[in-house]
Amino acid sequence: MRPRQKEFDAGILHHCKLMSVIREKITQPSVYPHLHFEPYKLFWQQQDNIEPVRVHGELYTLEAFIEAHRDLQDSPQEPGCLLPRFVLGLIFASDGTQLTSFSTAKLWPIYLMIRNESKDRRSKSSCHAFEHVAYLEMVCEIFYTDAI
Repeated sequence: MRPRQKEFDAGILHHCKLMSVIREKITQPSVYPHLHFEPYKLFWQQQDNIEPVRVHGELYTLEAFIEAHRDLQDSPQEPGCLLPRFVLGLIFASDGTQLTSFSTAKLWPIYLMIRNESKDRRSKSSCHAFEHVAYLEMVCEIFYTDAI
């Protein structure tokens, strides 16, 4: 360790294997039909005589996503694999959660969301777009005071 560095125990990381969570999520009959595996360009045109305007609102309509999809399709396939190949966008988020009403016990859940689903669906709590993939313990107070 370098001078002024200290080791801190950050607790235990409780987590799920990402591939199993992703596989389960994208194969759910309630989710799969709403996922966009083929990117596309979206245009809006107010009148017939005006040039159409490119609309960017979802990951799967962005040029970078279209290029990544094209690169993946143009790359050599795994020998013997005939499964379709697609780019999957992922979002990770976290927020502190108070575990009980009468203590200071906190936990930081890590959530995963699939970007290939439209914002409209992802934003509805009834669609259950977020999946818990990990839980971080709260870092102790001494970390903050000693780090300063």
